[in-house]
Amino acid sequence: MDGDFFFVIGIVLVIAAVGLAFLGIRGSDRFPASRAILLGGTALFAAIVVTTMAFAIVKSEDEQKKRNEELAKEEHEAGGATTTVAGGGVATTLDVSSPADGGLVFQPNGLTANPGNLTITYDNPSPVAHSIAVATSNGNVLGEVQPFTNGKESVQLSNLAPGKYVFYCTVPGHREAGMEGDLTVLAAASKR
Repeated sequence: MDGDFFFVIGIVLVIAAVGLAFLGIRGSDRFPASRAILLGGTALFAAIVVTTMAFAIVKSEDEQKKRNEELAKEEHEAGGATTTVAGGGVATTLDVSSPADGGLVFQPNGLTANPGNLTITYDNPSPVAHSIAVATSNGNVLGEVQPFTNGKESVQLSNLAPGKYVFYCTVPGHREAGMEGDLTVLAAASKR
């Protein structure tokens, strides 16, 4: 089902409303002719609107599932990997780096993951010490690595719930200079 369905239903409702208004204006003094016709017509319009709303909800769920799959694919292509771990949980690995010249930025500065376990591997190829920490929006640190130079370190996070998080460098002054990014943990796709 595509978006054209909603346009067709909308056009049908408009034509029906205009037609009924014309009949009511041009028709007899008593329109509709009986209370049963009034109730039946109202019930028909209500059923069409409710059915259209139900289709819209189903379509939005399908679109959300499709978007989550696209995001997971983009994440995988950008260097992230998702695997299923024992117990049916999801484990995601994402890669973050900073410039070899020691610049105070993360690349990328925005990450997306599915709920569950997450490992962020941070590559610092510069002689300038950097680190990475992940915190909730209210500042609770969930995991971090100590500052290091010329290497890679990983921060492992368990059972991340859907929501917004921040990752940043813990070296004094680096976060304030812009060395931070956003981590979005998506809502779990609904199962059917």
